[in-house]
Amino acid sequence: MPPTDPFPDLVVGYPKLAAKIGILPEAGIYRRFSALNAQNLLYYQAELTYLERRLKEQQLRDDHEKQGHGPEYGVDWYWLMHSPEEGDARQLGLILKIRDLLKEYNQALVHQSTVLNYPDPGKWDLHHVQDYLQSPEMGPLALNGEDATIWGSVLDRKSHQPDLVALRPRAKKDAFSMWAAENTIFNLFKCGCARFMKPSRVHASIVVLYCVNSMPARLGIIAMFNVLVSVCLMGFANAKRAEVFAVTAAFAAVQVVFVSADKTTAT
Repeated sequence: MPPTDPFPDLVVGYPKLAAKIGILPEAGIYRRFSALNAQNLLYYQAELTYLERRLKEQQLRDDHEKQGHGPEYGVDWYWLMHSPEEGDARQLGLILKIRDLLKEYNQALVHQSTVLNYPDPGKWDLHHVQDYLQSPEMGPLALNGEDATIWGSVLDRKSHQPDLVALRPRAKKDAFSMWAAENTIFNLFKCGCARFMKPSRVHASIVVLYCVNSMPARLGIIAMFNVLVSVCLMGFANAKRAEVFAVTAAFAAVQVVFVSADKTTAT
C-alpha cells in the first residue's frame, strides 16, 4: 500500500471511495437517474388517471342506485364511511387506494423537483474523482460493476453519465474566474506554458502612457483604462460598487503621475 494513502486500513472499492467523499464533500458526485425518476412519475400518473376514471364511474353508479344509501355517498361522508357494512365498499375502496397513491405521487414529485435543482458537478471535482478511481490507492480500477463507468475515466473525461449531480459543489465566485480556472489555466500548464508566467515588473498601462507625448492623449488614455478596468471588475468579477471605486481610484493614482511629468521626470 502506498505511503501516501490516507485510508490504508479500508477495503479498496466503495469503502475507500466513501471515505474519500467524507473528507472531500465536493467529490460527492452521483447520478440523479433522470429517466428513471421521470418514468416513475409517469407510471404514478397513469395509474392515478385510471383510478380517477374508475372513481367517477363508480360515483355515478352509486348516485343512480334505487336501493341502499348509494345516493348519499356524495353528500354525506358518514354513509360512505359505513358502506362496507352494507356490503358495498367499491367507492370507498377506490378513494382509499387513490389517497395512498396520491401521497406517494406527491412525495415523488417533491423529491424529483429537489433532485432536478441539484447543480451539475464542477469539472475539476469530476476530474478529481476520475483520477482517484484510477489511482494506485484504488487498485487502480477497483470498481468493476456496471456502475464503474458512471464518472467517466482519465482516458475519456467526457464519458461520464450525463445526469450527474453534486451535493456540495464548490462556490462559484463568477463565471469568468470559473472558466479561466477550469479551462485556460489548466490547459496552459498542460502545454508547459508555466515558464512564461513569471511576474512582470512592467505594467502595460504605464508603458503606454510613457510612450505618449500628447497631454490630451494621456488624459484620454487614462480615462479609457479606468473605464476598461471598471467594466472588467463589474462584468468578470461581480465586484461591488465600492470595490470598483476603490480599485479604479488606486489604478488612476498610479497613472496620474504622467499627467504633469515629462518622460525624464517619470523615469
